[in-house]
Amino acid sequence: MGLTKKVMVLFDPEQYERVREEARQKGITVGALIRQAVARELARRELPGRKGRLEAARRLVGAQEEVLEWDELEHRGGGAHRPPVLPG
Repeated sequence: MGLTKKVMVLFDPEQYERVREEARQKGITVGALIRQAVARELARRELPGRKGRLEAARRLVGAQEEVLEWDELEHRGGGAHRPPVLPG
C-alpha cells in the first residue's frame, strides 16, 4: 500500500540539519528517515516491558516437561523409530 497520509512536523533549524545530514548519510529522504524512526518506536512499544519479560523468563525456567524413556517414546510413536546404533 502506498503512502496516503501526510503529516507536518516542525523542527528547529539545528535539529532539522541533523536529521537531513543523517538521511543523506543513509542515502534516504528525510521523510523515509522519520518513517523508520516512527516504525522503530512503535515496534519498541509493542514489546513486553521489563516486568513482562521477567515473567516470561520465569515461566520458561519453571516449565517442567515429562522426560520419557526410549521404550515409552517408541510405544507412544507406534514403534516406527528405533534408537541409532552407535559404532563400537
